[in-house]
Amino acid sequence: MALPGSYRWAVTLAVIVGFQVALSAGFDIDEALHVDSPSLMGEETALVGTGLTPQAQRQVWLAKRSGYQTAVTGMLPWRLVSSGLLAAGAGLVFIFAMRLRLAAEGRARAAELLGFAAIGAAFLRSIDGAQNLVIARTVATETGRVLIAEGIQDAQLAASALSTASTVISIAWSLLMVAIFMSLAGYFRSESLRAALGKEG
Repeated sequence: MALPGSYRWAVTLAVIVGFQVALSAGFDIDEALHVDSPSLMGEETALVGTGLTPQAQRQVWLAKRSGYQTAVTGMLPWRLVSSGLLAAGAGLVFIFAMRLRLAAEGRARAAELLGFAAIGAAFLRSIDGAQNLVIARTVATETGRVLIAEGIQDAQLAASALSTASTVISIAWSLLMVAIFMSLAGYFRSESLRAALGKEG
């Protein structure tokens, strides 16, 4: 039986998403292990051109750094465990997808394993997303407090908008990643694909 036209696109998507999520989880581990690093939130000069005074820019930068450190420190053991498992799960999605892309035999088994790995990655990414939401909200809250304390024009409105935006973006991105993994799991575990790959064993 000929492979469906969507097969190549699904494999390519699995390769890209698996690699991106595994790499991102690896960065999260590194940041968690170096949560007290002064350069964690980037350079203060990144706020140049925002219309804030140099003093306000520094206070915002310090607030972002403090918020991130507070959030991550409070969940550090769980952050390391969940990020490590997510890196492994997404890494398996990437590995099995590469096998499907490069190997000529044994693809039926690789597709099945990719499906199970994608389910695990979706579950772990949902946990990671919940942690990211806590971090985003904490950073936004700390930044908003500084904007209000510095007497920035429309600071209350800006703080509210920042909190809302960070929440929406964090949730939307997490839902997208989980949806992609679950879609991949459903596709590679589908009866139609099993039938198409079945003769390979």
